[in-house]
Amino acid sequence: MIYHVLPEVEPLSASLGGALAHTVANLLKLDSSRVGVCPRSDASWGIPETQALVIPAMSIYGRIRGRRHVPYWVLAPVVRGIFRDLLSRLQPGDIVWIHNRPAFAASLSGPVHSKGAKLVYHFHDGVDPRHARRCFLAVQPDCTIFVSDFLRRFWMRHIPTLKNTHVVHNGADPAQFFESDLGSSDSGKIPVIMFVGRLDPLKGVHVLIEAVRVLNTRGTKVICRVVGSSFSGGSKQTPYMKELARHCPENVEFLGHCATNELGRHYRDADMLCCPSIWEEPFGKVNIEAMACGLPVVASRVGGIPEIAAYGGVQLVEPGVVPELADALQKLIESPSLRNKMSCEASASFQKHFTWNVALNLYRTIAASLFEPIQQQRVGDSNESCNCASVVSGVGRV
Repeated sequence: MIYHVLPEVEPLSASLGGALAHTVANLLKLDSSRVGVCPRSDASWGIPETQALVIPAMSIYGRIRGRRHVPYWVLAPVVRGIFRDLLSRLQPGDIVWIHNRPAFAASLSGPVHSKGAKLVYHFHDGVDPRHARRCFLAVQPDCTIFVSDFLRRFWMRHIPTLKNTHVVHNGADPAQFFESDLGSSDSGKIPVIMFVGRLDPLKGVHVLIEAVRVLNTRGTKVICRVVGSSFSGGSKQTPYMKELARHCPENVEFLGHCATNELGRHYRDADMLCCPSIWEEPFGKVNIEAMACGLPVVASRVGGIPEIAAYGGVQLVEPGVVPELADALQKLIESPSLRNKMSCEASASFQKHFTWNVALNLYRTIAASLFEPIQQQRVGDSNESCNCASVVSGVGRV
C-alpha cells in the first residue's frame, strides 16, 4: 500500500483542494493500492472512502507550524502523535509518500522504517529552504522526487546530500482535459486568450492585462478571460485583485474561481492560453491542461516551463516584458494556421509526455526500485537453499 500524505491545508476535494490534492486524487483514481492521507475529504473526486484516510488532527500541525524556528525534533513527537493511525496501519513493503512537508518526513522516518516500510519525499515547490535543509540533513528519505529538473537543481544546491533523486513531471486527466469535437473555430469569431491560476502578482496577470492593452492600441481584436482567485477554492477580493479589475480594459473578463471538473470547458472555449508568470514556476500544470485541450500556449521562460515547451506547442517569452508578450499573442491571434500547427504539437506532446498514466508508470517503477535490494537478497537466499529459479516480490502491495 502507498500512503500519500498531503499538507495539513490540503483537503482531498476537487473544489476546495489545491494543486497537491489534485495530484494525489488523480493517482488514487488510477491505482486502488494508493490511499490519500488528508485533514478532510469529500466525495467530489469520486474516490472510494477506503482510499481516504482522514486525520482531522493534521490541523494541529498547521497551528504549530505558524511559529518560526521550531526545530523538527521538537515537532517530531507531535507529528508522530498526529499520524498514529497511519503508523499503526503500516506493513512491510508499504510506502509513505510525503508531499511538500519536510518536517513530516523527518519526524516519521524512524517509525516508518521500523515497520519495514519506505519513505518517499515529493518536492512540488521551493517551500522554505532553511527549514527543509535542517530536516533533511538529519534524516534522509529513501527516495526524493521533483516535479521538474529545474526544481531538482534548485534543491540539490540547498541539500546536496539528497540521494536517489528522480524527476517526474506532473500530469493532467484526459477525461477532463480534451479537445473540442467542433473542429476549427468560426473564422469570424474573436480569438479568446485564457489565463488560469491564482490571482497573485507572481503569476503575472497584470503583465497579460498590459499586453492586452497594447493589442487594443494596435487594433487587434481579442477577448481575455481570467479564471482564478487568490487561493484554491475561491476567496474574497484582495487589494491586487481590486486593482486589476479597476484598471483593466473592457475586453478583459474575470470569471472567478472554477472547480477542476468545469475547467476543461473553459479551455475548450478559448483559442490560446497565456501563462505570464514572473516567478520561477516549479512546473506550471495549467500549461499541460491547456495543451490537453489542444490550445497553443504562450508562457514565460521561467522555472520548469521550458521543460514542458521542449516537446512543442508552447511559445516562450521573457517574463515581465509586455511588448514581447503582446507580439507573441498577436502572431497567434492573426494566424489561424499557426494556431492550428501549435495546437497539433500541443496535443501530441500532452498525449506522449504529460498524462497521469505516464506519470503513474514512472512512480510505480520508482516504488518498485526501493525494494530491489530486498528482492535480490531473497532470490539469492532461495537459490542457495533450493537451487531453483524463484522470484520473490519484495514490493508488497505497491
